[in-house]
Amino acid sequence: MLYARCAFCGYTAPLNCSGSFMPHPTMFVELTAMGPTCPQCGPLPPVFTCPYMHTQYLYIPGVTGTPQPGYTYAPVAQVQAGASEQTIQSQLGKVAGEVGKKLGEGVVQGIFGQ
Repeated sequence: MLYARCAFCGYTAPLNCSGSFMPHPTMFVELTAMGPTCPQCGPLPPVFTCPYMHTQYLYIPGVTGTPQPGYTYAPVAQVQAGASEQTIQSQLGKVAGEVGKKLGEGVVQGIFGQ
């Protein structure tokens, strides 16, 4: 099961889809080689919007390229269904650390040209 955490307010939720063009029953999103994918709609845009209308790109380790400075990323972790809140937050924290590390590397390369 894929979980995302808002980079602005910390809201955490499983990624799901209710249909983009043709509505369908809510389904959990799966991770495929093409990124987050709805079993009914197919590949989805890599965007997460929390209930407080904070919109950001999804950062999925191993799927998302290098994060770009100036954009906001919601970390995404694949966690087993029924996992505890502590496990979910721990996995999302690891991904958020990876986003920060990669953004920092990009800034240093931009400044020093290395």
